[in-house]
Amino acid sequence: MAKASVEHYRAVYRNHQKHAAMFGVSTKIFNEQVRWHTRGSNHTPSPQLWCSYASLVIRTIAGHRCCPKAVGVPCMCEVSYTCPDHGTRCVGSHD
Repeated sequence: MAKASVEHYRAVYRNHQKHAAMFGVSTKIFNEQVRWHTRGSNHTPSPQLWCSYASLVIRTIAGHRCCPKAVGVPCMCEVSYTCPDHGTRCVGSHD
């Protein structure tokens, strides 16, 4: 499998920043939260690791929601939201 370019990871990180902004979290605060995950590291994290940390932060902020309009709905899955713009989305198994 080919390794993604640094530009790819920068674009992914910017998308996470934009998603956080939809929930009222500034870029500065988002970056600080991502940087918090790198504490104690003796080396500079790879771009892939930065994106992984950013993904964790955005899940904490958004809770799997697509946007602030999304509201939780009851479902058998782990998490389910419905949004007037993006429809219904489920996370997890329906078993």
